[in-house]
Amino acid sequence: MNMKSILERSGINRLRVALTSIIIAAAFLAPAHASELEITIVQESNGVIAEKGMQVSVHYQGRLTDGTVFDDSHKRGEPISFILGRGQVIPGWEQGIEGMTVGEKRTLTIPPELGYGEAGAGDVIPPNATLVFDVELMAAITPPRLSDATPQNLLDAQAAGSLIIDIRLPQEWQETGIIEGAHTITAFTETGALHPEFRSRFEALVGAKDTPFILYCRTGNRTGAIGGALVEQLGYTQATHLTAGIVGWTEDGKTTVPYQD
Repeated sequence: MNMKSILERSGINRLRVALTSIIIAAAFLAPAHASELEITIVQESNGVIAEKGMQVSVHYQGRLTDGTVFDDSHKRGEPISFILGRGQVIPGWEQGIEGMTVGEKRTLTIPPELGYGEAGAGDVIPPNATLVFDVELMAAITPPRLSDATPQNLLDAQAAGSLIIDIRLPQEWQETGIIEGAHTITAFTETGALHPEFRSRFEALVGAKDTPFILYCRTGNRTGAIGGALVEQLGYTQATHLTAGIVGWTEDGKTTVPYQD
């Protein structure tokens, strides 16, 4: 089962940060013989090159061919960020941003086949519209990933100040005990839905996005799913999970302490 299906099933999609730009949409499959994208380089740069898999930040203005502006990130004062090559933006953007260098400016003229096609986008972009975007690449970085930890890794990280968070259900804490010093925040209900209090409690505990923390559950499945979402969707940069969970912890001979409600 891929990550997308895990997230949809578990309800982690509620963690998604709302991207205000209209260019973010569900993946749109372009026809095999789509019209070509037109790229005009307005300003060159010698910055980092944007490649697939990188997290890019882009300032832009989008308009129709009649000059009607339908979106402008400059007015919001914040560029849009996404992972290049993940299908998080329209195909014209995927093709037009890849290969840009940080500081470079381009004008992308995107045919409907690489934009919103026959469907358009709400009341803003009509069907079969050609779109014109002035884009500037502000940043291109290798995105952080959820790291794996062994029991010894966890102990070392805890000694160095990392937060340890047990995301299991209360009855699981009672049954096996918890790792000494761990914080307890239930991530999922018994039905597998995201716990309604998880995000608020998690953010109150962790605070800054660069705070190091290690998640653990029973076998690592739940922490793999939610840990990935915390990194990819909410921007936490030092997230780790105990790969084999509390089961691997005890099999490794490590001890737990009784859970105190």
